Amino acid sequence: MQITKKAPNIILAVITVAAFIWCSFSANMMEQFLHMRGTANLIGSIARWISMTGFVAAPAALLYEESRCRAICIFAVLPASVTAAAFSRAYFSVHTPAPYEIASYICANAAMLASCLYLLFTDKPGNHGTLPRAALLFALLLAGVLPLNIFMQSRTLLTAAPLRFYNFGLWHFFFIALLVAATIGLYLLMRNKSKPERVTALYLLSMVLLHQLCMRFSFVRLQDYQTAHGIVGALPLYVCSFGVVLLPIAVLSGSAFFQGALFMINCPGAIIAFVWPNTGPVTIFHYNVTYFVFSHILLFVTTAHLAISADGMPRRAHLAHLSYAILAYYLLMVVLNGIAVRFGNGYDPNFSYVAQCPLPLPLHKILPVRLGMFTFSPIYLLILCAVQFCLCLVAYFSCKLFARIFSRLKRGPCANQTI
Repeated sequence: MQITKKAPNIILAVITVAAFIWCSFSANMMEQFLHMRGTANLIGSIARWISMTGFVAAPAALLYEESRCRAICIFAVLPASVTAAAFSRAYFSVHTPAPYEIASYICANAAMLASCLYLLFTDKPGNHGTLPRAALLFALLLAGVLPLNIFMQSRTLLTAAPLRFYNFGLWHFFFIALLVAATIGLYLLMRNKSKPERVTALYLLSMVLLHQLCMRFSFVRLQDYQTAHGIVGALPLYVCSFGVVLLPIAVLSGSAFFQGALFMINCPGAIIAFVWPNTGPVTIFHYNVTYFVFSHILLFVTTAHLAISADGMPRRAHLAHLSYAILAYYLLMVVLNGIAVRFGNGYDPNFSYVAQCPLPLPLHKILPVRLGMFTFSPIYLLILCAVQFCLCLVAYFSCKLFARIFSRLKRGPCANQTI
């Protein structure tokens, strides 16, 4: 699907996304949903929740000129943004903001209003059937940008023993089954759609993922997410979160290599993350669980459909390029992790596990090398690269196997019989 070449559309889309990401570093963005008490806080928080759908809908309306997203921006995001601005005092009363947080809030709201007004007065309206379809999409986007800490307001939901999450417990297996069901469900929904419709759907899903990742920046301002401490620990410098950042770009680019590479890296990565999630002794409604489950299920579903529904079918040539791209990635993580440790008061975020092995094996201590402020084990680094490349091979051959089986099923049992 072709992206618009209109300069104002592209500029507004970039500014809107950038302004929201800047604003997402404010603690109030997530903290407000833990204090939805009182009329002002309730109205303001709900309006901002509705307005957040604009982070997904506005770029799609501007870049793809998607009529349903345009309708969402005009009839939902625009009035919600005005309402949210009117209740800004309640927003800032939740947590005392720094000057940059106030500035980022103003810029984010101004950018969203500018995009909505631009869509209102310049782009062509859709046909008469646009509004009902836009209403359904709006409901889905509203669920997609749900503040995943909103359940933490209830002490009952955070302490009830039947809701406790344990690795390889009932809820763990339920979420794994949900991952499989979501992947199959999306296939059934998109199998009869045109390619432009499938690409738009994948772009919307990728932006929902990016939105939730950005909101994690806000959450860790006041609380930890699993073992991540503060902004440094929440940076998207782990394999899965790095893939989340690249996913919208991969969909927009239409690059077969870009999409195939993300498929081979993030599909097995999301599955492995589900094997032993580090959520801690909390219930399924704690942010440690809600964000982990939501993001990893959606990451698997979206990257899987890069191959199923878009142009991301992995090829042998993609594997050759990944062999050096993976090495370059882990070398970059060594550098960034070293900088984080040097200037982070000793806190080691262990980006992509380059500083410490995630398994109870001291592989990271094998013949360590120190280069200035960077300390790493070249042997352990090569092991990480080899493991990641093997996972890509598994994804590649699994995809080819399923494609062959599916092709034979479509031909039917009589396909090879002569008449």
